[in-house]
Amino acid sequence: MSAPQNTIALIFDFDDTLTDDSTTRLLEEHGVDGADFWKNQFAPLVDDGWDPTPAYLKLILDLVGDGKPMGLASNRSLREFGKQLKFYPGLPGLFKGLTDQVRRHTLSNPTIEFYVISGGLEEIILGSSIAKHLTAVRGCRFAETDGVISAIKNVVTFTEKTRYLFEISKGLLTQERAKPYAVNNNVEQENRRVPFSNMIYVGDGLTDVPCFSLLQKFGGKAFGVFDPKKQGSPRKAWEQLVAPKRVSTLNSPKYRASDDLGALLRVAVQGICYALDVRTGTV
Repeated sequence: MSAPQNTIALIFDFDDTLTDDSTTRLLEEHGVDGADFWKNQFAPLVDDGWDPTPAYLKLILDLVGDGKPMGLASNRSLREFGKQLKFYPGLPGLFKGLTDQVRRHTLSNPTIEFYVISGGLEEIILGSSIAKHLTAVRGCRFAETDGVISAIKNVVTFTEKTRYLFEISKGLLTQERAKPYAVNNNVEQENRRVPFSNMIYVGDGLTDVPCFSLLQKFGGKAFGVFDPKKQGSPRKAWEQLVAPKRVSTLNSPKYRASDDLGALLRVAVQGICYALDVRTGTV
């Protein structure tokens, strides 16, 4: 018997999509100059051949220890920092609004789930005020030694993000992480818990391009966001996301029903619900 496939997945990047760059804010909270960190410490590592994600994680670990800027930082302290984060307009109201919207389609009985897949720090996201609305979160993680972060445990690179789309599709993302190879098991399309056509992805830049491309290819929807107040952001967004047709639309990260992006997401979810109604023969 095939799976019902009536679950909708709305998947977000985190930094500069739902909130300002949380890693930079973490650094500045501990007295580290964010601009210097990214330009004079991070960039030379990337130029030397480091992948961007392990490069910034290594630099954070260099700041941890007695007498160092981040002190004896722990995963718990990262969660505590996450409580401070402020989110873009319309959040967290978007989550309840879409949940209520989906519930009105009582004939096909769809449900909606919310995910964050980020190259940022997972513990910060889990400590934030929106975590309670999320079905699952995937981000970079540190291991601890004697309660202090000491090693890189997980990385989420831009291509790694697509792995988690497959895990959502196959119904694996909410299961134990101790089975990392399960995502490679063959699951026929009709048995996928969430087909790609039921997915919507929202992100802000090149790290999200693999997810944009995957969903565009297989019938999902991709929405790009950019901050028009940041120098160079509109031009960069146009050149990297719109001109190559990697996203359906490009909007400011504002999620109220009266905002462009907020309205488009609501329409996109409604469209999937109507498609489910038609598929089940209820309309």
